Amino acid sequence: MTRLLSRLLPSLLAAATLLSAEKPKPKPGEPVSGEGSDPRVAIQAKAYYDRDQVKTLLGMDPGESIVVVEVTFTPAQGEEINLNLDDFLLRSDRDGQKSRPLEPTQIAGTAVMVVKSQGGTQGTGMSQQRRVPYGVPGIPGGGGPMGQSLPMPNETPNAGTATADTSSAVASIEDRNVKKNPLLDLLKARVLTDGEIKKPVTGLLYFQMEGKLRPKDLELVYRKAPPRVSVRFVPVKKK
Repeated sequence: MTRLLSRLLPSLLAAATLLSAEKPKPKPGEPVSGEGSDPRVAIQAKAYYDRDQVKTLLGMDPGESIVVVEVTFTPAQGEEINLNLDDFLLRSDRDGQKSRPLEPTQIAGTAVMVVKSQGGTQGTGMSQQRRVPYGVPGIPGGGGPMGQSLPMPNETPNAGTATADTSSAVASIEDRNVKKNPLLDLLKARVLTDGEIKKPVTGLLYFQMEGKLRPKDLELVYRKAPPRVSVRFVPVKKK
């Protein structure tokens, strides 16, 4: 019996080591993939969460905190689905961040918001104005100092000052005089097609996620399907 155990012991130890081995971790910059499905749809996704990898994928740098997910959306045979990009959500278990897909113009838009101050007893004088970028990701209307959102057109901003100010502000959106915007054209050309879908479609979704991201924490959710379709990510296998 002792001799038999001594022969089996190396094999048992090898099996235990194999079972306890961790799954391979993605190297920094490598995309991760996953899939999910229900009776109506199947979703395959590949997430590019590292800035260098996103730059390689697009051939251009869209900026910081942009996560790109390549999605193949396949309706079941005989199904016709009204695909809306807002039905997708990217979330992180690590810190609870949630992001809906950004429009290409929110990443590389050419519009600016012009805020004009008109009359009043305090504040800026008649016809003074300031220009700020419009469509900054994650901040409706662009975003003011200290994270405050700027007023939308025809809205009056909340001043929050101690002295009374009877001046009013009028905001409007103006397009910059830019002949070409290669990044915007690229993002529009590669975004996931929405609308009535009968056949598989493949395209990109753009999200904003701050801070250091870990693939194991990321989850892509398609919220329209009952129940929701969830996609978890694992390292992409090299061929």
